[in-house]
Formats: sequence, structure tokens, C-alpha cells
Amino acid sequence: MELAKVFHGARHVARSAATVALLSVLPADPVRADWIQYDLGQVTMSMMLAAADLGIGSGHAAVTDQDLARRVLGFPPDRFLVYLVPLGYPADRPLRPINRPNRRPFDEVVHREVW
Repeated sequence: MELAKVFHGARHVARSAATVALLSVLPADPVRADWIQYDLGQVTMSMMLAAADLGIGSGHAAVTDQDLARRVLGFPPDRFLVYLVPLGYPADRPLRPINRPNRRPFDEVVHREVW
């Protein structure tokens, strides 16, 4: 699948059951570009959390090759592809929450007032 080539870390797009493409208007300036990345990052996270709640696995991918993305998806020149969100059911097991994640203690990673 050509869409998986828009970013070196997007190989999982080719194996997804469906992929959502998040597009935006081209930003007028760098500040607006940052806002777009931030806002659509939140959209991406929300979609992935909602998918997980339904037992659907997901990933996300940035996009570095806008020309290829435009050729594959056919979006107009005044838009750009911000993120891809591939979706699908895990092949090896049902998606379920991790009961006991292997994480460092909270106080080891959170600092208050000083490092």
C-alpha cells in the first residue's frame, strides 16, 4: 500500500483494516502550524482511546512525504495530511487493558517544584 510510504514509521498502515487520514488547511504561519499539530494530536489520541474502548487496536503515524500522500489520497493543494490513524482488531489476541503495567513508581517520574 502506497500510503504506508508517507513516513518511515508508517508500515503498520499497510496492514490495517481501515485508516483515518486527518487533514488540515495549510497553516498561514508557524504558530498556526503548531496549533494544528497540537489540536489534531488531541483528536488522534481521542480516536485511539475510543477505538480501544471498542476493542479495536490503533496506531498513529506522522507524515513526511506530502507529495506522495496527495497523489494517493487526491486531496487539494491547499490542504496537508497531518496524521494517519490505522485501525484494526489484533490478530493474536483480543485487545484488553493491561491489569498490571510494568511501570516505574509514580514518585520516580513526577517531580514537584524542583527536579
